Amino acid sequence: MNSSVFSFLSEIFFLLFLFIQIPSSLSNDDLSTACRKEFVCGNISAGFPFWGTGRPPACGIPELELKCENNITRMNITHVAYRVLEINQILKILGIAREDLCQHMNSTFNPKIFEPVEGYRNLTFMYGCKYDPRTAPAFSTFNCETNDFDIGLIGDVDGQSLYIKEGDNGPGECNGSFFVPVSIPDYPSYSYSNMLALPEQLKKGFQVRWKVDMDLCGECSDSSGVCGFDNVTSQATCYYPPGMHSPPEISS
Repeated sequence: MNSSVFSFLSEIFFLLFLFIQIPSSLSNDDLSTACRKEFVCGNISAGFPFWGTGRPPACGIPELELKCENNITRMNITHVAYRVLEINQILKILGIAREDLCQHMNSTFNPKIFEPVEGYRNLTFMYGCKYDPRTAPAFSTFNCETNDFDIGLIGDVDGQSLYIKEGDNGPGECNGSFFVPVSIPDYPSYSYSNMLALPEQLKKGFQVRWKVDMDLCGECSDSSGVCGFDNVTSQATCYYPPGMHSPPEISS
């Protein structure tokens, strides 16, 4: 190739590189604008420490991603799918309900992010039992296809017979087990009537409290900033509009 032609093409490619850039991550100025937008889905709205659906990952804690599907808010916590029923930003309360009992996974929560709320107890669901669970006092069958319980002395439905005990129990002679919190007032102890009401009680879900210090985010807001999350330092931070200096990082 002629050297002059090569030189000309090189200059053209250089100019194109200057003006056609691959988008990079959002700047602090961009995040100051983006993180002011609330997540809104159905009757659920939320700001920091949550993110998702219009709020970039830098706007919230990685584990607190919200998704909006057909006006229903959902999230995954420790690989378990939940439907979000309530977000109270003042009390830092998150109300959630299990989406799928067929996951056979415990409802567990990172203690660095969540703490329990009083008024709940765990029920352990045991499945694949070697003995006949129908001889146990708390027997139910669960159909994974319809998400329905069938209470009583009935054979396996969809191969998902459940033996239910109060508390955090291991599988014992069963193939596996998982536990789910339920409200103590709604489920004070085992009884046949409580078992009949169990599907509705599970739909009511339960509450946990997130542990982020929201007072510090208030200080950020009072100084015209907006709370976000720095994935490099793994700490909450404050994003400021153009021309303003950022204060020290916010401790989570």
